[in-house]
Amino acid sequence: MPADFGYINARVKGMRSRLLPPGRLEELLGLPDLDAFLQALVHTPYGPELQEALTRYQGLRAVDEALARAFQKAARRVLSFADGKPRTLIQVLLMQWDVHNLRAVLRAKHAGYPPEAVEPTLVPAAELSDVRLRELLQQPDVPAVVATLATWAHPLAEAVAAAVPDYQASKDLLSLELALDRAYYDWALRAARGRGYDAARVAELVRTQVDFTNVKTAFKLQQLPDLTPEQRERFFLEGGGVVTREVFRNLADPRTAEVGIREIRARGIQPEGRTPAEVERWLDQEATRRMADLYLGDPLGVDVVVGYLTLLANEVRNLRLIARSKAVGIPRDLVRREMALV
Repeated sequence: MPADFGYINARVKGMRSRLLPPGRLEELLGLPDLDAFLQALVHTPYGPELQEALTRYQGLRAVDEALARAFQKAARRVLSFADGKPRTLIQVLLMQWDVHNLRAVLRAKHAGYPPEAVEPTLVPAAELSDVRLRELLQQPDVPAVVATLATWAHPLAEAVAAAVPDYQASKDLLSLELALDRAYYDWALRAARGRGYDAARVAELVRTQVDFTNVKTAFKLQQLPDLTPEQRERFFLEGGGVVTREVFRNLADPRTAEVGIREIRARGIQPEGRTPAEVERWLDQEATRRMADLYLGDPLGVDVVVGYLTLLANEVRNLRLIARSKAVGIPRDLVRREMALV
C-alpha cells in the first residue's frame, strides 16, 4: 500500500467534495423546524446514514446517530489509505475523539447523568468503538470507567488511572480531566516524534493544543481566588509551544491575570471574552480555523488530512447545533454565535 501523503491526499480530496457547499448550512439554519431539517438532510451526503438511523431512532437521536456514523466511516476510510509513519500521524489526530468521548463519559458519571443523555454526543472515530463506548457508559462510576479502559490496554488508560485516587479523595473533576489531557499530549508528542515536515507539523499542532488547554485552565483558575500559587501551578501542562510555566502562573492568578493576558497576546494567542466559557469558545473556534486552513497547505504533506478532518468534524458539530436549535426553538443569531464558520 502506498504510504506517502501525496497518494493519501489525492483520495482525501475526493472525499472533500462530499462536504456541504458554501451557504448550505445557512439554508438549513433557516428551516422552520426539525422535521424540515430532517427532510433536507436526507438529500445531502448524510442521507444514507440518516435513513438507516431513522429505522431505529427518531428526531434528534437519529440526527446524532447519523452524523456520528458518517464521521466514523470517513475517519476510518482516511486511516485505511495509510500505513507506516503517515498512519501513526493520522492516529494521533483521530485520538482526539477518544479524548472527547472519555471526557464526556467521565463528566456524565461524575454528575450522575444516565447513559442515554451522553451517548448521542459520542463519536467512535479512534480506538474506542461504539460497543466499547456503550460498555463504558454502563459502568457505575468514574473509577469503574477508568478500570474498564485499563483492561483494553488503551494508550491513555495508565496515566488516567494514576489520577483516580486523588479524584476519589477530592471529587475534583478538573484534575482528572487534566490527567486525561496530559496523557493524550504526552502520548501524541511521543508518537509524532521523528524527522521531516509531517512529524514536525503534527507535533506543532499538539503543542498548540497544549497551549490552548493551559489558557482555558488558567481562566478557570482565576475564579478560585483562595488557591495558592503552588496549587494553581499543579494544573500546568508541559509540552506547549509558547505558554510557559511563568506565563501560566501569571494568567491563572486573578492578582496577576492582566500581566498574563498581555503575555499570551504577545505570543499570538488573543482570546476574546473574559469569562472561562467565552474564552474556551473562542479558543475552540480559533483552533478549528487554524487547522481547517491547513487543507490549502502542503499538497504532499499531512496538512490536507488535518484540514479535511477538521472541516468534516466542524460540519458535523454545526449540523448538530442546527438540529438542536430546530428542536427547541433557539434563535438563529444565538446558533450562529456558537457555530465555527470556516
